[in-house]
Amino acid sequence: MAVTRKKGELPKNGVHITNINVRVPNRSTQDIETWRRAIAAFENPTNPVRTYLYDLYKDMELDGQVEATWGKRCDAVLNKRLVFKRDGTEDEEIGKLLNSPDMRIFIKELLRTILYGYTLLQVNRVWFDEDEEQYRIDFDLIPRKHVHPEDGFQCVSREQNMATPDFLYLQPPLANYMVWAGDPTDMGIFAVVAQYVIYKRGGFGDWSQFAEMFGMPFRELSYDDYDEATRAKLEQAMEEWGSAGYMIKPKGAELTLHDTGGSTSSADVYDLLISKCDAAISKVILGNTLTTEQGEIGSQALGEVHKEAEGEKNESDKLFVLSILNTRFRAVLKRFGFNLQGGEIMYEGLETDWARLKDKWDVISAIRQEVPVDDDYIYDEFPIPKPDNYEQLKEEMDLKQALKAFQTVPENPLNDEEEDPKADNRKPGVTNLFNRLKRFFA
Repeated sequence: MAVTRKKGELPKNGVHITNINVRVPNRSTQDIETWRRAIAAFENPTNPVRTYLYDLYKDMELDGQVEATWGKRCDAVLNKRLVFKRDGTEDEEIGKLLNSPDMRIFIKELLRTILYGYTLLQVNRVWFDEDEEQYRIDFDLIPRKHVHPEDGFQCVSREQNMATPDFLYLQPPLANYMVWAGDPTDMGIFAVVAQYVIYKRGGFGDWSQFAEMFGMPFRELSYDDYDEATRAKLEQAMEEWGSAGYMIKPKGAELTLHDTGGSTSSADVYDLLISKCDAAISKVILGNTLTTEQGEIGSQALGEVHKEAEGEKNESDKLFVLSILNTRFRAVLKRFGFNLQGGEIMYEGLETDWARLKDKWDVISAIRQEVPVDDDYIYDEFPIPKPDNYEQLKEEMDLKQALKAFQTVPENPLNDEEEDPKADNRKPGVTNLFNRLKRFFA
C-alpha cells in the first residue's frame, strides 16, 4: 500500500543541484555550417560542449512539421494509462500517482530523450495534495547544456561551455533523487532532423523573396534620356503607389526577365524542396510518411505497412518509458515512502490489433490442416481467456466434429439390435456409432 505524505514534507538529507548559470538559447540564424560545428563540439573528447547543438535543437522545435510529427508520436504514449500491479492485483493508490498531471509532464520529459539524447531529472519531493486530492511530483529537468554524462566526466557543470565536475550526480546523496535516461553519446534524432529544417527554412525564405518580387504585377516606366526631373517624379509616384516592384529606365533601354525553371516554374521548385524536407522529417520521427503526408501515389495496403512501422516505434517508446519507471524512478519513489516491493509498473491493456491477429489465425488454421497444434499455444497468442470447463467443452467439440465426419455414411434404417437380411456388406460398428452420436446430441 502506498504511503501518502502531507504537503511540504521533505525527505531527510535531501540534496539539490543549485547555482547553475542558466542562459537563454541562441536564436540567431542557423545554417548547415552551424550544424556541423555543433556536432563537432559535442564529439570533442577533451572538452565536450553541448551548448551549440542544444541551442540548435531548441530552434528546431519551432518548426510546424516537427511539432506535428513529434506530437503524434508522443501522444501515442501519453494517452495510455499506467497501472501498478502486484501478484496480478492493481494498486489503485499508486495508480493515482502514475496518472497524475505531474506524472504526465515527467513522462513527456523522458520521451524527449529520443529527441535530445541524454536526460537528467531531479525529483525534489512527492506528496499527496489534500486540497487538490491528488498526488504531486516536484521535479526539475537539469539543463541539458550543463550535463556531461561522458566517461571521465559524469557531472553537472555550473557553466554551459565548460565541463567542470561541480556536481557528481551519480554519487550519493545526489544519486538518491536522480532519474537519468538515454545513452551518454547519443545526440538524439534531432541531429538528423536539423539539416532538413535548415534547408526548409532557406527554401521558405527564397520563396518569400520570389513572391515579393514576382508575385505582384511588375511595373515598368520609361523617360527621355537626360530628363532627370521626369525620372525623379516617376520614382516618387512609384514609391507612393504601393509596394509592388517597379523599374524606371531611359527610353531605348531593354529589360529581359529569364525564367530559369525550365519545364517547372520557379515557385514549384521551392514547393518541391519544402515538401521533400517535410517528408524527410516525417520519416525520421515517425518512420513513415503516409500517416502524415498525402502523396500522389498510395494504396491502402501501403498505408497499412506505414502504420505498422509507426506502431513499432510507439511500442518501442512505451518499453523505453517502462524501463526507466521500473528502475531509477522506482528507486526514487521508495525514498519517499512508497512500497513497490514485488510489483511492476505497466501500461493498461492495449487495444487489440485484430487485423494482424486475423492474418496470424489464417496461418495457424492452415498449419492445423497438416499437423496438430497445441491449444495452449493459441490461447497464448490470442487475447482470449481459457474457459474453466475447458476439458468438457473440448470433449463436446470433438464429438461434434466426429458427428460431422460420419454424416456422409448412409444411415441404416433398422435399429441397432435389428438385422437386415438383405444387407450383405453392412458395417454395424460404424452405423451404431453414428446412431449413438445422434442420440447424444438429440
